[in-house]
Amino acid sequence: MSNFNSFLKSKGLVLFMAIALAGSIAAVIVLSIALGKAGGRARSMKIENSQLASQVTNLSSASRSGEAADNQEFFRRDFVSHKDGIPDSYLLIPPKQQPLSNKYTLIVYLHGMGSNYLEPYVVANKTPIAPAIREAFPSAVIASLNYRKSNAWGNELALADINQNITEISHAYPLDSIIVMGTSMGGSVALNYPAVAPDAIRDKIRGVVSVEGTGDLAELFRKTRVDVVRLGVAEAMGGAPEQTPENYKKASLLRHIEQLPKDISFAIVSARKDKTVPPVLQKDAAAALEKNGFRCRLTEIDLDHEFPEPQIYVDALKFVVQNR
Repeated sequence: MSNFNSFLKSKGLVLFMAIALAGSIAAVIVLSIALGKAGGRARSMKIENSQLASQVTNLSSASRSGEAADNQEFFRRDFVSHKDGIPDSYLLIPPKQQPLSNKYTLIVYLHGMGSNYLEPYVVANKTPIAPAIREAFPSAVIASLNYRKSNAWGNELALADINQNITEISHAYPLDSIIVMGTSMGGSVALNYPAVAPDAIRDKIRGVVSVEGTGDLAELFRKTRVDVVRLGVAEAMGGAPEQTPENYKKASLLRHIEQLPKDISFAIVSARKDKTVPPVLQKDAAAALEKNGFRCRLTEIDLDHEFPEPQIYVDALKFVVQNR
């Protein structure tokens, strides 16, 4: 009898597993159909979510294993957008030492498309850039901003949050100067931000570091070979360049370069093999800035669209700081 009961239990377990497996298969089928209907947007979001999940996992692992070099401290700052009440966060990295003047330099980092504010500490298969920057500029405050969606491309909502975050930081740290830097999408927003920032912020911006960015989003829309980037730009700008030209103009430095303060230095980094944000876009930006009398250095590197070594960022920062 006990063997018979064991037999029934094992049969029941097999049946339960079969039902569960069937349910899982059905769920996968339903999900596949839904994703198929969603088309390109679903594929884009899948890529973005995968990248974000990878970053959070990597950051957690680094913290557990002690890989966060040099005992660096950083804090997540939560806030509610004054623009529309949406909650968000940014990463604040306090200075290692107090400046002699008691006035601080704020280095603002803007992440690339599909990423978030963790980017300076979490770069897949690359050395993170924040430790090198903090070591080279120990008295600087570093803030890595989320600036709304992972493909905001410096639209109205993104700019509002950037303004709000910088203003909040300036209340905690008396600022002498601001350096804006970013990679890819962030590099594009960094180029444009001094032209559209509020006067109280713009007057303190002394330098811009743009890595693999563009000063013209409409040209990026036309020249990129990556469909996800084209879709992301169109979503952020509310349509293609022909549909919302004013949005592209406001988010593109080269469309209103005359609004820049003349005392800002620019360091632009261009990847020769880049198919995502082609190198011609960085060269066009550098040429336009030099033509308009700005101090600008163009650095070309033999990479595709990827993160350079941290020293590239450090050298670029030193250039814009030394040329203040």
